[in-house]
Amino acid sequence: MKRRNNNRSGIHNEERFVIIESAYNEILRTVGKKLPESGGILLGSREDFVVRKFVFDPNGSMSYGAYDPDTQFLNKVVKREWEENKLALLGFLHSHPRGVERLSGDWGNNTGDIGYMKAIFKAMPALKKFLVPIMFTPADGGHLSIFPYIAYRDDEENYITGHLTIIKDNEYEPLVPDIKPVTKRKEEKAFEFNPSRLVGSVNSDLLQKSRVVCVGVGGANGICESMVRSGLGSIVLVDFDTVDENNLVTQGYYINDIGKLKVDALKERLLNINPKLNVRTVTKDFLKLTEAEEELYIGQADLLLMMTDSFQAQARGNIMGLKYQVPTVFAIMYEKARCSEITFTIPGVTPACHRCAVSPRYKEYLENGYENNITSTGSTNFHTQYLNASIGLLSLAILHRKTKGYEFSGWFGDKWERNLIQLRTSPFYGSKLFARTFEGNERVFCFDSVWQKIEPETPPKYERCPDCGGQGDLREAYLFHQS
Repeated sequence: MKRRNNNRSGIHNEERFVIIESAYNEILRTVGKKLPESGGILLGSREDFVVRKFVFDPNGSMSYGAYDPDTQFLNKVVKREWEENKLALLGFLHSHPRGVERLSGDWGNNTGDIGYMKAIFKAMPALKKFLVPIMFTPADGGHLSIFPYIAYRDDEENYITGHLTIIKDNEYEPLVPDIKPVTKRKEEKAFEFNPSRLVGSVNSDLLQKSRVVCVGVGGANGICESMVRSGLGSIVLVDFDTVDENNLVTQGYYINDIGKLKVDALKERLLNINPKLNVRTVTKDFLKLTEAEEELYIGQADLLLMMTDSFQAQARGNIMGLKYQVPTVFAIMYEKARCSEITFTIPGVTPACHRCAVSPRYKEYLENGYENNITSTGSTNFHTQYLNASIGLLSLAILHRKTKGYEFSGWFGDKWERNLIQLRTSPFYGSKLFARTFEGNERVFCFDSVWQKIEPETPPKYERCPDCGGQGDLREAYLFHQS
């Protein structure tokens, strides 16, 4: 079930709600001095969505419990502001009775906050985003509060909370759109993403309906790109980091990406592959997601990729995979990139969870205070691509686990215990496991892998796994965790 994100903390640049000071002061001068249920429109450029002007609606029907805007008056204002000042409608601000901080629902006939917003999206096909802040006014017997909500087309109920940013008028530099005419070839105008070359390899309908959540899109941006090229229809990108010069070496970014949020740079690239891709960016620390955000992003996912090297984030990813019963893949690279590790869990198929697979690592971090000081030094883009390709192929197999007749069908059957993989990329990786597995065979040098059998940790052989309880079936793991 979808839930709204009314979180009001931890929002980063991508979700900023920016307004210039004169527009903000006009809000305070008008709506801020009236009792609840008054409002007006927010105007600016849709190139940057910075609010440059607020126009109060003096004629709307106002009562303590509802506000009905004077659409005839406001439509004239919108038309005039565009013709005279090139200011477009960006959103609508109105006040609520104190304590009612959420938007009202869709009551039909374009009524209710959500219903009114849907009507605006319908009337303006080019509009992709709409600002819908709510305000508590001092006239209502309390402090001024503004909830800077932002909604997106076709996902209005899941509006998010921006970070309110007020800038001085003389500090604002509007973005100037490129108005040079662009001549497109006819085939570009009629472009449709067509994965026909993948017939027999993947189920296009399945991938089109699948949603993947990728936490950490540094080195993993290549996985996301290849998944989209394979026909993936929906992806959520979670990362709060920005692109710097070092990322050009191993993470597949470009010079013109430097300074951008990684999720923004990747989103642009993915949409250049498939313009109809459903892509959502979350510029927030994974560890700070609210329960509502977890349910919205992970609860509706078909696959969770934990591609961050943060132990704490991967530990939480294991809990989230168990909680929402979502197949989850974890990956790290060892020192000097001589070997990589992948663990994965599939509810009802893999008996042991990620924590069972790497429990000594948990002990070092949680009990012995270990701090990881191993950097990516020594890792080339070839190492990154090698690991990414392996994760991508594994991901396709996981998504196709219930299908028949495709190249990625039937890899794991009803039970699969070998869910820790090590990929050796150097003959100098010293591992008794590889030596024992391949028994010194001279034909095995490197670029090989070992799939280790992982047992669910349960007494008497092990201490009981605190995450999955050693249940032997991850479908029951969250019930154990809750108890």
